[in-house]
Amino acid sequence: MERGFFFLSLISLGLGGLLAFLVALARTPGLYKFFPPGYFYHALVGHVDLAIVVFLLSFTMLLWSRFFPAKDSISFYLALSGFLGIAIASFSGRGVAVSNNYLPTIVHPIFFAGSILFFSGLWLASIIRLKIAVKSIFSKNPLINSLSVSILLAFMMLLATLTSAFKTGDHSELYLFYERLYWAPGHIHQFLNGAILLFSWYFLSKLLGINHHLNILRFTNLSFLIFGTLLVLVPVIFEDPVSREAKIFTELSYAIGLGIPIFLHVFNLLRRIVLNFSTYSMALWLSISLYLLGIVIAYAGLKSDLRVPAHYHGAVTSLTLAVMAISYYLLKEYGWIKEFPKIAKPQLFLYGFGMILFVLGLYFAGFKGAPRKTYGTGFTEDPFVIFSLVLMMLGTVFAVISGVIFVVYTLKAGLRARHANFFAD
Repeated sequence: MERGFFFLSLISLGLGGLLAFLVALARTPGLYKFFPPGYFYHALVGHVDLAIVVFLLSFTMLLWSRFFPAKDSISFYLALSGFLGIAIASFSGRGVAVSNNYLPTIVHPIFFAGSILFFSGLWLASIIRLKIAVKSIFSKNPLINSLSVSILLAFMMLLATLTSAFKTGDHSELYLFYERLYWAPGHIHQFLNGAILLFSWYFLSKLLGINHHLNILRFTNLSFLIFGTLLVLVPVIFEDPVSREAKIFTELSYAIGLGIPIFLHVFNLLRRIVLNFSTYSMALWLSISLYLLGIVIAYAGLKSDLRVPAHYHGAVTSLTLAVMAISYYLLKEYGWIKEFPKIAKPQLFLYGFGMILFVLGLYFAGFKGAPRKTYGTGFTEDPFVIFSLVLMMLGTVFAVISGVIFVVYTLKAGLRARHANFFAD
């Protein structure tokens, strides 16, 4: 079902990008007045869940299907059904939108059904491949190594969801209820994204003609699994999964178990890659730059303001950009295009440049105290904050335009392919 996951990821990214534009519009001076306030949180939930969660996990399942093939069509249809539920709930504006972290939630049966179905597909796909993943975690091939780690982390997300379910508290406190439910598995999801980011960087490096064979460095990825196991136990160890002590522990797990290993891989990559104007080289350098920007923001210190989304948009969109570059390669390999598209290089540059502006705009506004998850600009009259939010919107426009180019081109290429079988290999 590799090609089915390819289309699912593209459509999810396109819809999530549309909602991202609406969210940015609702935060832009002057323009926010044209956006209905009551829909802001639905758009925010839909953007995160579609453009980050569903998109990246669907592409992850594509990679599993490609490198660890299995007779497994059920996972795809579960994920597809789940995507439809999440999308319908997000665009319809029905139910109560809760802006909790990691999997923002809409309290509505359609959203719940969609979430359960999508993650059931993910977890089924990981369980089917657990045996081969365990055998491959010490592989010197960085592609097999990182994908094996991601499969095990997906299974740990299931375990963390089960342990968290007993510590959610009273459902009347909606934000805390879903924050406690998703805190531990959401953190494990970030480790999974880290594993796929490493895969993407090494894959692009291979397309540049550089083959990496991991020796001692392959063992650094075990920290993902070690800390992933500890995160499964967070709801067991701590009375409240989002207590101050639990948050300190989970943030330290990021810094030690995720940040340090990826920095070592960045050094390993950059010492062999020369910056040039080829598409894959530019994409790799932009992706690494976005990631480092997001991580520097985190290490500089975060509070509950716009610096938080600045951090994670830098880290997460570094993966989005790398996935876009890999997608162009897949189009040619699938036989859907004859030549590598000329649009790829300007599209990837525009997306990377736009996201850098977006992240900087959020960071500078947050540095001055601009709150996150807030409609409009009535909270400030500071010219610096206003300018930063305009910068954020400018970056959004660039990123959305490039995202539209990417989604339209790739979907058009696939749909026009004469012999393409969209839902089976």
